[in-house]
Amino acid sequence: MRTMAFGAVGEVFVVVHGHLAPSDKEWNRYLDAVMAHYRGRSRARALIVTQGGAPSPAQWQRLVTHPEIPFHKGKYCVVTDSTFVRGVVQGMDAPALNPISGQYQLFKRGQLLEALRELDASPGEQRAAIALVAQLEKTVGER
Repeated sequence: MRTMAFGAVGEVFVVVHGHLAPSDKEWNRYLDAVMAHYRGRSRARALIVTQGGAPSPAQWQRLVTHPEIPFHKGKYCVVTDSTFVRGVVQGMDAPALNPISGQYQLFKRGQLLEALRELDASPGEQRAAIALVAQLEKTVGER
């Protein structure tokens, strides 16, 4: 079962998680895509939309410590109504645990546009990202 899907709109990388955590196989595929997207870029911007699924601590650690991804110069917006994910993000963003703490912002499900504005997405990127989120959400949970 597919638990996550992703794509890009301009410089913004868009990630959609379903209710379940991703498998290591899915996470590795995601890391490959993230590396390809951010290669040669000086900063990272990501929109993460989740119904409750989140990476494991080991998966998350592989992401934020990867030498080829400019996470230290990034902005990340997490859109979710899941109290579990909100707690995970707040814990992950603790300075003692995260080399990029302070770069995550949480938004409720109805605040997708506000999250995209926070990412400095242009009006065209905003429209395209909203459409991409809707498309990706249809694929999550499918086999």
